[in-house]
Amino acid sequence: MKIWIDALTPKQALFFNVIRKWLIKDGHEVFSTTRAGYGGYELGSIINYDLNVVGCHGMTRYDKLIESSKRTEALARVINGKGFNLALSFSSPECARVSYGLGIPHVNFSDSPHAVQASKLTIPLSVKLFSPWVIPKKAWLCYGISGTNIVRYKAIDAAFWIKDWRFKDMKKELNLQNKPTITIRMHEEYASYLFGMKGYIFELIKEVVRNYQEETNIIILLRYKNQHSKLAAEIDGRVIFLDFTVDGPSLIKSSDVFIGLGGTMNHEAALLGVPTISAYPGQPTIVEKFLINKKLIYRPSNLNRCMKLLACLLFNKNLRETYKKRSSMLWNLMHDPRDLIASKLNEIGKKV
Repeated sequence: MKIWIDALTPKQALFFNVIRKWLIKDGHEVFSTTRAGYGGYELGSIINYDLNVVGCHGMTRYDKLIESSKRTEALARVINGKGFNLALSFSSPECARVSYGLGIPHVNFSDSPHAVQASKLTIPLSVKLFSPWVIPKKAWLCYGISGTNIVRYKAIDAAFWIKDWRFKDMKKELNLQNKPTITIRMHEEYASYLFGMKGYIFELIKEVVRNYQEETNIIILLRYKNQHSKLAAEIDGRVIFLDFTVDGPSLIKSSDVFIGLGGTMNHEAALLGVPTISAYPGQPTIVEKFLINKKLIYRPSNLNRCMKLLACLLFNKNLRETYKKRSSMLWNLMHDPRDLIASKLNEIGKKV
């Protein structure tokens, strides 16, 4: 088969790079696209995933609409007449629309039923939806897909690439001092499902710097370059800002505590046995609730509780060892999804 993959974000590049390798090993031809402005292409260069840039990422609601329209047209020109049998995406509106318009079956992957806008635009145009087993089928039915077209695999998405990751020593790569490391991943400001939501991230960072700048390495992993200027004006202390795409799994593994304001890197940290605090500004997602129940992610309700928890995680060695044991138990709970996904994709392709 000839298969088109549209990987829009760094997480999607990591996820589909694994699936791409499965497909190629099974003899299929794979062509992959991404968009500019969100880090997918840059992450692809780190993992040797050849992604073709088509179109851009929009920030505001208006920009998202316009850039998506432009990208749909550009992708249609790129994909038309190439003879693709399947299209795969992680709720890419443009991929779903182009593949539907050109008569290519679209297969959706998602662990994010909370992403209402993207789900509404993609799931109704998808012949199958693949999703982690912790998400009940009923969470997807409101988007216009039948339960028989939902395939659940017993793994969380980050396990796809963490399982065989080749880790680097990021303390050496970043020339960090020999002391505990706190890594903070900044929030996603421009996702449609987070518009208007505010957390306590700036107050949290100021408190972390005020309390721990002398005894720890503090790394702030930015999502957008403009976050640097906002933070620099607020912080008076020694902090390492990373405003470029980095080897995220290796950075997390080299950290003693991870504070995340999104989803994917929190999940990676849980799988790597690194104590994780979620300061995500929205309601906890289904996957995050699952990891909270497994005591692999902590979600303090306010700044004061967050700082108390951070002190405990940094200096309580027994708790850290317990955390690693919980992470191992999670790995034992999951199954390798390769055979299930590969066989289902082959079935869909044969029907074309």
